[in-house]
Amino acid sequence: MNAASHVPHAQCLKKIQAAMKEPEKEPEVRKIYETIGVYLGYAVAQYCEYLKIDNVLILGRVTTGHGGEVMMEWAKKVLETDFPELAHIKFHTPTEHMKRVGQCVAAAALPELK
Repeated sequence: MNAASHVPHAQCLKKIQAAMKEPEKEPEVRKIYETIGVYLGYAVAQYCEYLKIDNVLILGRVTTGHGGEVMMEWAKKVLETDFPELAHIKFHTPTEHMKRVGQCVAAAALPELK
């Protein structure tokens, strides 16, 4: 069983999110979210090679705050610029509270098995 601890990652994310709120650090920290957004945009485009995608639900604590908005903005830019045929794809996020419990949202969204 994988017993890796994700506590250091959560602590790092908190520091990054705090730095996004500081005007003198925001331009540099923003690059992290821009990069994640670019990767997200290309990942969605690659999934579209196999799946018909019209909507993407973005979950997780990394989407909390202004950084999450930057991330989705850049994912949309990638689709609009490099994959204009996919520019119709919409990104959705739950409320700030629900983002923090993303796994529960994902589980609740699963279709009923028959």
